[in-house]
Amino acid sequence: MEGIFLFILYQLINTIINTIIIRQPMKVKLDEGKKVSVLVPVRNEEETIEKCLNSLFLQDYKNMEIIVLDDNSSDRTPQILELMNNERLRVIKGNEEPPEGWTGKNWACHRLYLESKGDILIFVDSDTYLNKSAISTMVSEMQNRNLDFISGIPKEETITFGEKITLPFLNFSILSIFPIFLSFLSRHFYFFMFANGQFMMFRIESYKKVNGHQAVKSAVVEDFELAKIARKNGLKVQIFNLSQLVSCRMYTNFRKSFFGLSKSYFPLFGMRLIPSIFVWVWMLIITFAPFYVLLFVDNPQMKIFATLSIMATFLIWFITSVKFRLSRRTPFYYPLICLTNSIIGFASIFLTVAGKSSWKGRVLRRKIRLI
Repeated sequence: MEGIFLFILYQLINTIINTIIIRQPMKVKLDEGKKVSVLVPVRNEEETIEKCLNSLFLQDYKNMEIIVLDDNSSDRTPQILELMNNERLRVIKGNEEPPEGWTGKNWACHRLYLESKGDILIFVDSDTYLNKSAISTMVSEMQNRNLDFISGIPKEETITFGEKITLPFLNFSILSIFPIFLSFLSRHFYFFMFANGQFMMFRIESYKKVNGHQAVKSAVVEDFELAKIARKNGLKVQIFNLSQLVSCRMYTNFRKSFFGLSKSYFPLFGMRLIPSIFVWVWMLIITFAPFYVLLFVDNPQMKIFATLSIMATFLIWFITSVKFRLSRRTPFYYPLICLTNSIIGFASIFLTVAGKSSWKGRVLRRKIRLI
């Protein structure tokens, strides 16, 4: 029990450090001389694309273009795009399948880059919505801090109960597990860097330096891989708390959340079986062992460590919820959230090994490794 408590204590300390590092952006001095290209890859997004684009049309940064690539959508997305009318909007038809070795999204982002004319590239997911000052604020940060690459953590909207017991785990894991400060201290710790594909922002010369999405063409979690490559190459990277400027509703029910997350969890571990299985087993142990000890083990010292473990974990979830504007009930759901995500983690392994992992109708085939 002492070992579990020490690990959770590490999580709490890491959460506090990351809470300080991942700050909210501020608009200070702004020069609109740089042209911004907002690039939106789209595939079967009839439920979200209109709201996403309307939020982009309302941006107070004027020197920008908006390019959407419709990647073979089979729903009403093409018809919706035809009705969207804005002088800054350009829609590209992506009628071909991605070349061998490319995932669909990475190919779409690469094509968008080729069509862009901006000094700054902003990749935005089609289920993401921006406050009207989001782009001007982030351009201000990039200019005044001389940054090469910006990403961050938006406000994840969770409406249904199924979303509430799945999606908050993403915020929790980033804040409590990743020692992000090490990657800021030295590029040699680049593997602790991360990014969020819902909002990624590059100087054009920096994007070219790391070879952009072409460098991660086969990656499922391309945002994480791009961030690692950027930091490894010495780019100045910053991760922000974007919850006041950017929001996203990733999935609209439990089923979509389950299968949406399952496509990403195993690739996060580089398709390595043993590390992936270990992490999800360990997650179950540190979540439920303290409750088991409190209820069934007659050892006062172990009960003290169990109580402290539960209190520290609750505090981590409370900090996460406040930091990223999650539901106030989220900390009380944490055992269920961790259980659900561990099941998704195991499902991700099984679906990938069985060759059944897919997204947007495309099978995601990957090379499996033991360690």
